[in-house]
Amino acid sequence: MSHNPHSNLEDINSGEGAGISRRTALCGVLLAGLGLSIGTIPERADAAAGVQVLANKKIQVTLAAYKQLAKVGGSLILSLNDGSQMGIVRTKAGVNGFSALSLTCPHNFATVNEVGNQWVCPAHGSTFALNGKLEIGPARKGLTAYPIKATAKYLTIG
Repeated sequence: MSHNPHSNLEDINSGEGAGISRRTALCGVLLAGLGLSIGTIPERADAAAGVQVLANKKIQVTLAAYKQLAKVGGSLILSLNDGSQMGIVRTKAGVNGFSALSLTCPHNFATVNEVGNQWVCPAHGSTFALNGKLEIGPARKGLTAYPIKATAKYLTIG
């Protein structure tokens, strides 16, 4: 089974979770018409305020809406319609210090989890650096990276 995360960049869907605010839920309904809503987000940021799908089907993230991305190691997780997830991580200081990754393990297609400063596959223990680079197998390659461009205000993915 082959998985192409790039084909689903424009299709973001909300994840399940407790503690969703009324505002986030209402914004999610509004964004559904655009094919966009947000999944699990560290530090309970207001997801709908800072992510949109552009006319060219790329995803734009407003950095000011996600304070956790201001520091190295901060992350944001978006759920895609196919059930997979995308992670956006601040890997180093500076405007080019971001990575956007498929959180699907290339070994067996399980969703990796952020554990400290790594991504870990719960199925067989493959471990990846925050930037997606393979550290420990059985996976034979790193997490798939999405193209990402950054400015001081926005990240554009896709």
